[in-house]
Amino acid sequence: MVKEDVMKIAVTDSMGSNHKFQRYIDWLKRGDPSVECIRLSYKIVNLSTLNSCNALLLTGGNDVDPSLYGGPVTHPAITDVNRKRDDFERDVIDKALSAEIPILGVCRGLQIANVYFGGTLIPDIEEAGFNPHQGKSDKECRHNIMIERKSMLARISGVTTGNVNSSHHQAVQKTGKGLKIVARSDDGIIEAMEFEEQGDKPFFQLIQWHPERMHDFENPLSQALLKHFLSTIGKGITIHT
Repeated sequence: MVKEDVMKIAVTDSMGSNHKFQRYIDWLKRGDPSVECIRLSYKIVNLSTLNSCNALLLTGGNDVDPSLYGGPVTHPAITDVNRKRDDFERDVIDKALSAEIPILGVCRGLQIANVYFGGTLIPDIEEAGFNPHQGKSDKECRHNIMIERKSMLARISGVTTGNVNSSHHQAVQKTGKGLKIVARSDDGIIEAMEFEEQGDKPFFQLIQWHPERMHDFENPLSQALLKHFLSTIGKGITIHT
């Protein structure tokens, strides 16, 4: 891990509006205003900048190419696939794991990490019989989740149930090798995963919700998660509410 006075976090480009990407930056800086965020994108081919970073945040965004996990490549609900982003981010994950730096995956970040480890995705959760997990118009979609009592997520958040936001139409189907499910929604959607054997590995947490968008920042599944993520980088922080 890089040892520097300034905490540097690599944040993958969400490839959407700058406003959505900025939410991740604002969330991180709410934990520590001095943190330096490095935008990682296949467009500028700056994978090497990960060498100077202390942690990695995998953001949300477009659907993962189904050909990477044996999914239906012509499914009508799978849109906006960007294979260049998929390949770039799999390289990012590989490099971050090799560098042994903390990793937090959000929404698509959970999904691409699961695919990296050999897992699969549900092409469209509503088609598969689950409740909608996307809001309508400007209304935020919220739902409850149940967290495994002995999980790192439960230890971090201090809760075994919670209420989170949601904005996705795909979800994990088969978990990747070495990963375990630690949270599910009321209707059974996988909401969080961790290493099956954490041991002395760096922090690794994958979540399906968007903590950077949650209006109730004090919610432990946003605030406490952020606090712990930053603390694993090895620098004492103060959460600004």
